[in-house]
Amino acid sequence: MVLDLIETLFLSEKRENLLLLLLNGPANIKKINSTLDVTSSSILPQIKKLKESGLVHKDDNGSYELTTIGRLIVENMKPLSRMLKVFDESDLYWDERELSSIPDELLNNIGDLGDIELVAPDLDHIYEIPEKLISNTKDSQEMSSILSFFHPDFPRFYADMTNRGVVLDLIVTDSVFERIQNDYEEEMNTILGSENTTFLICKDEAKAPTFNVTEKCAYISFFNNQGRYDHQDIITFEDSAIDWCKKLFSYYRELSRPVSE
Repeated sequence: MVLDLIETLFLSEKRENLLLLLLNGPANIKKINSTLDVTSSSILPQIKKLKESGLVHKDDNGSYELTTIGRLIVENMKPLSRMLKVFDESDLYWDERELSSIPDELLNNIGDLGDIELVAPDLDHIYEIPEKLISNTKDSQEMSSILSFFHPDFPRFYADMTNRGVVLDLIVTDSVFERIQNDYEEEMNTILGSENTTFLICKDEAKAPTFNVTEKCAYISFFNNQGRYDHQDIITFEDSAIDWCKKLFSYYRELSRPVSE
Protein backbone atom coordinates (compact mmCIF):
# COMPACT_ATOMS: atom_id res chain seq x y z
CA MET A 1 0.00 0.00 0.00
CA VAL A 2 2.71 2.46 1.05
CA LEU A 3 4.95 1.57 -1.90
CA ASP A 4 2.01 1.89 -4.28
CA LEU A 5 1.28 5.35 -2.90
CA ILE A 6 4.92 6.44 -3.22
CA GLU A 7 4.95 5.29 -6.84
CA THR A 8 1.72 7.17 -7.47
CA LEU A 9 3.14 10.37 -6.00
CA PHE A 10 6.67 10.44 -7.35
CA LEU A 11 7.10 8.12 -10.34
CA SER A 12 5.15 10.33 -12.72
CA GLU A 13 6.01 13.98 -13.21
CA LYS A 14 2.56 14.57 -14.70
CA ARG A 15 0.82 13.19 -11.60
CA GLU A 16 3.10 15.09 -9.26
CA ASN A 17 2.55 18.38 -11.11
CA LEU A 18 -1.19 17.79 -11.19
CA LEU A 19 -1.36 17.17 -7.45
CA LEU A 20 0.62 20.33 -6.74
CA LEU A 21 -1.68 22.28 -9.07
CA LEU A 22 -4.80 20.99 -7.30
CA LEU A 23 -3.30 22.02 -3.98
CA ASN A 24 -4.21 25.56 -5.07
CA GLY A 25 -7.84 24.59 -5.65
CA PRO A 26 -10.13 22.71 -8.07
CA ALA A 27 -9.33 22.78 -11.79
CA ASN A 28 -11.23 21.59 -14.83
CA ILE A 29 -9.56 19.69 -17.64
CA LYS A 30 -9.12 22.85 -19.72
CA LYS A 31 -7.24 24.61 -16.93
CA ILE A 32 -5.17 21.51 -16.22
CA ASN A 33 -4.17 21.19 -19.87
CA SER A 34 -3.19 24.83 -20.23
CA THR A 35 -1.40 25.17 -16.89
CA LEU A 36 0.58 21.94 -17.16
CA ASP A 37 0.98 22.13 -20.96
CA VAL A 38 -0.48 18.66 -21.47
CA THR A 39 -3.18 17.10 -23.62
CA SER A 40 -6.35 15.46 -22.35
CA SER A 41 -5.27 12.13 -23.75
CA SER A 42 -2.02 12.22 -21.78
CA ILE A 43 -3.36 13.52 -18.46
CA LEU A 44 -6.67 11.64 -18.15
CA PRO A 45 -4.98 8.26 -17.44
CA GLN A 46 -3.00 9.96 -14.68
CA ILE A 47 -6.18 11.48 -13.23
CA LYS A 48 -7.77 8.05 -13.28
CA LYS A 49 -4.88 6.58 -11.29
CA LEU A 50 -5.08 9.39 -8.74
CA LYS A 51 -8.83 8.84 -8.38
CA GLU A 52 -8.28 5.11 -7.86
CA SER A 53 -5.72 5.93 -5.15
CA GLY A 54 -8.27 8.10 -3.34
CA LEU A 55 -6.26 11.30 -3.79
CA VAL A 56 -8.48 13.10 -6.32
CA HIS A 57 -12.18 13.19 -7.12
CA LYS A 58 -14.46 15.07 -9.51
CA ASP A 59 -16.77 17.68 -8.01
CA ASP A 60 -20.32 18.57 -9.02
CA ASN A 61 -19.04 21.22 -11.46
CA GLY A 62 -16.90 18.76 -13.36
CA SER A 63 -13.65 20.02 -11.89
CA TYR A 64 -11.04 17.85 -10.25
CA GLU A 65 -9.97 18.48 -6.67
CA LEU A 66 -7.99 16.83 -3.91
CA THR A 67 -9.80 14.64 -1.43
CA THR A 68 -9.28 15.36 2.27
CA ILE A 69 -6.64 12.64 2.46
CA GLY A 70 -5.17 13.82 -0.82
CA ARG A 71 -4.75 17.35 0.50
CA LEU A 72 -3.08 16.16 3.70
CA ILE A 73 -0.65 14.02 1.74
CA VAL A 74 0.17 16.62 -0.90
CA GLU A 75 0.69 19.39 1.65
CA ASN A 76 3.37 17.21 3.25
CA MET A 77 4.65 16.04 -0.12
CA LYS A 78 5.35 19.54 -1.39
CA PRO A 79 8.54 20.30 0.59
CA LEU A 80 9.92 16.82 -0.15
CA SER A 81 9.13 17.25 -3.83
CA ARG A 82 10.92 20.60 -3.91
CA MET A 83 13.93 19.11 -2.11
CA LEU A 84 14.14 16.20 -4.55
CA LYS A 85 14.06 18.58 -7.50
CA VAL A 86 16.91 20.64 -6.06
CA PHE A 87 19.04 17.54 -5.54
CA ASP A 88 18.04 15.94 -8.84
CA GLU A 89 19.10 19.08 -10.70
CA SER A 90 22.74 18.53 -9.71
CA ASP A 91 23.12 15.41 -7.58
CA LEU A 92 26.90 15.15 -8.07
CA TYR A 93 27.34 18.71 -6.82
CA TRP A 94 25.30 18.06 -3.67
CA ASP A 95 27.05 14.77 -2.96
CA GLU A 96 30.28 16.75 -2.49
CA ARG A 97 28.88 19.62 -0.35
CA GLU A 98 29.47 20.16 3.36
CA LEU A 99 26.02 20.97 4.78
CA SER A 100 26.47 20.16 8.47
CA SER A 101 26.76 23.87 9.34
CA ILE A 102 23.22 24.55 8.10
CA PRO A 103 20.66 24.54 10.94
CA ASP A 104 18.20 21.64 10.75
CA GLU A 105 15.15 23.80 10.09
CA LEU A 106 16.73 25.32 6.99
CA LEU A 107 18.36 22.09 5.87
CA ASN A 108 14.95 20.40 5.97
CA ASN A 109 13.67 23.18 3.70
CA ILE A 110 16.59 23.29 1.29
CA GLY A 111 14.05 22.68 -1.46
CA ASP A 112 13.27 26.40 -1.10
CA LEU A 113 16.37 27.06 -3.19
CA GLY A 114 14.17 26.06 -6.11
CA ASP A 115 15.46 26.28 -9.65
CA ILE A 116 19.21 26.53 -9.12
CA GLU A 117 21.91 27.09 -11.71
CA LEU A 118 25.41 25.72 -11.24
CA VAL A 119 28.21 28.22 -11.78
CA ALA A 120 31.71 26.95 -12.51
CA PRO A 121 34.29 29.33 -14.05
CA ASP A 122 36.59 28.34 -16.87
CA LEU A 123 40.27 27.92 -16.04
CA ASP A 124 41.19 31.36 -17.42
CA HIS A 125 38.96 33.11 -14.86
CA ILE A 126 39.06 30.73 -11.91
CA TYR A 127 40.73 33.27 -9.60
CA GLU A 128 38.35 36.12 -10.40
CA ILE A 129 35.03 36.95 -8.75
CA PRO A 130 32.46 35.12 -10.91
CA GLU A 131 30.85 37.34 -13.52
CA LYS A 132 27.45 35.88 -12.58
CA LEU A 133 27.85 37.35 -9.11
CA ILE A 134 28.92 40.76 -10.37
CA SER A 135 26.32 41.12 -13.11
CA ASN A 136 23.40 40.02 -10.94
CA THR A 137 24.22 42.27 -7.98
CA LYS A 138 25.36 45.48 -9.69
CA ASP A 139 21.91 47.11 -9.56
CA SER A 140 21.02 45.90 -6.07
CA GLN A 141 19.85 48.29 -3.38
CA GLU A 142 20.60 45.97 -0.47
CA MET A 143 22.76 42.94 0.16
CA SER A 144 23.39 40.51 3.00
CA SER A 145 26.67 38.64 2.71
CA ILE A 146 28.75 36.10 4.59
CA LEU A 147 32.43 35.59 3.75
CA SER A 148 34.01 32.39 5.04
CA PHE A 149 37.01 32.37 2.70
CA PHE A 150 39.19 35.17 1.40
CA HIS A 151 39.29 36.36 -2.20
CA PRO A 152 41.65 39.24 -3.10
CA ASP A 153 38.88 40.99 -5.03
CA PHE A 154 36.34 40.85 -2.19
CA PRO A 155 37.52 44.02 -0.37
CA ARG A 156 37.20 46.13 -3.51
CA PHE A 157 33.90 44.48 -4.43
CA TYR A 158 32.26 45.36 -1.11
CA ALA A 159 33.90 48.79 -0.92
CA ASP A 160 32.39 49.55 -4.34
CA MET A 161 29.02 48.38 -3.02
CA THR A 162 29.14 50.80 -0.10
CA ASN A 163 30.32 53.65 -2.35
CA ARG A 164 27.19 53.11 -4.45
CA GLY A 165 25.01 53.48 -1.37
CA VAL A 166 24.02 49.83 -1.14
CA VAL A 167 22.65 48.84 2.26
CA LEU A 168 25.17 46.15 3.20
CA ASP A 169 24.96 43.63 6.05
CA LEU A 170 28.30 41.83 6.09
CA ILE A 171 29.56 38.96 8.23
CA VAL A 172 33.13 37.73 7.86
CA THR A 173 35.08 35.06 9.71
CA ASP A 174 37.99 35.93 12.00
CA SER A 175 40.58 34.86 9.43
CA VAL A 176 38.93 36.83 6.61
CA PHE A 177 38.70 39.90 8.84
CA GLU A 178 42.37 39.65 9.79
CA ARG A 179 43.41 39.43 6.14
CA ILE A 180 41.34 42.43 5.06
CA GLN A 181 42.41 44.47 8.08
CA ASN A 182 46.11 43.79 7.49
CA ASP A 183 46.32 44.04 3.69
CA TYR A 184 43.36 46.16 2.56
CA GLU A 185 43.23 49.06 4.98
CA GLU A 186 41.71 51.54 2.50
CA GLU A 187 38.88 49.22 1.51
CA MET A 188 38.29 48.27 5.13
CA ASN A 189 37.97 51.91 6.14
CA THR A 190 35.53 52.51 3.27
CA ILE A 191 33.32 49.61 4.35
CA LEU A 192 33.43 50.42 8.06
CA GLY A 193 32.91 54.13 7.40
CA SER A 194 29.66 53.66 5.52
CA GLU A 195 26.48 54.59 7.38
CA ASN A 196 24.66 51.94 5.36
CA THR A 197 26.90 49.05 6.46
CA THR A 198 26.61 46.62 9.35
CA PHE A 199 29.88 44.72 9.82
CA LEU A 200 30.05 41.63 12.06
CA ILE A 201 32.60 38.88 12.73
CA CYS A 202 32.00 35.19 13.41
CA LYS A 203 34.37 32.41 14.38
CA ASP A 204 35.98 30.29 11.67
CA GLU A 205 34.63 27.21 13.45
CA ALA A 206 31.10 28.21 12.45
CA LYS A 207 31.94 27.00 8.92
CA ALA A 208 29.25 29.16 7.38
CA PRO A 209 28.81 28.97 3.63
CA THR A 210 29.82 32.06 1.71
CA PHE A 211 26.85 33.74 0.08
CA ASN A 212 25.42 37.01 -1.17
CA VAL A 213 21.68 37.58 -1.15
CA THR A 214 19.99 40.62 -2.63
CA GLU A 215 16.38 41.52 -3.33
CA LYS A 216 16.76 39.76 -6.70
CA CYS A 217 18.95 36.69 -6.28
CA ALA A 218 21.00 34.45 -4.01
CA TYR A 219 24.55 33.43 -4.91
CA ILE A 220 25.93 30.65 -2.69
CA SER A 221 29.33 28.98 -2.31
CA PHE A 222 29.16 25.88 -0.12
CA PHE A 223 32.40 24.26 1.01
CA ASN A 224 33.08 20.76 -0.28
CA ASN A 225 33.34 17.70 1.97
CA GLN A 226 37.01 18.46 2.61
CA GLY A 227 36.09 21.89 3.96
CA ARG A 228 37.54 23.71 0.96
CA TYR A 229 36.12 26.12 -1.59
CA ASP A 230 36.32 24.40 -4.98
CA HIS A 231 34.99 27.24 -7.19
CA GLN A 232 31.62 25.55 -7.70
CA ASP A 233 28.73 27.86 -6.86
CA ILE A 234 24.98 28.06 -7.33
CA ILE A 235 22.75 30.99 -8.19
CA THR A 236 18.99 31.16 -7.87
CA PHE A 237 16.39 33.85 -8.46
CA GLU A 238 13.53 32.21 -6.55
CA ASP A 239 11.78 34.32 -3.91
CA SER A 240 11.79 31.30 -1.62
CA ALA A 241 15.58 30.98 -2.03
CA ILE A 242 16.11 34.63 -1.16
CA ASP A 243 14.00 34.18 1.96
CA TRP A 244 15.92 30.96 2.82
CA CYS A 245 19.27 32.78 2.60
CA LYS A 246 18.01 35.70 4.67
CA LYS A 247 17.01 33.26 7.40
CA LEU A 248 20.43 31.64 7.17
CA PHE A 249 22.06 35.06 7.49
CA SER A 250 19.96 35.78 10.58
CA TYR A 251 21.11 32.48 12.09
CA TYR A 252 24.78 33.38 11.67
CA ARG A 253 24.18 36.95 12.78
CA GLU A 254 23.20 35.57 16.19
CA LEU A 255 26.60 33.83 16.31
CA SER A 256 28.54 36.95 15.36
CA ARG A 257 29.94 39.98 17.17
CA PRO A 258 30.60 43.62 16.22
CA VAL A 259 34.07 44.63 15.00
CA SER A 260 34.74 46.60 18.20
CA GLU A 261 34.46 43.55 20.48
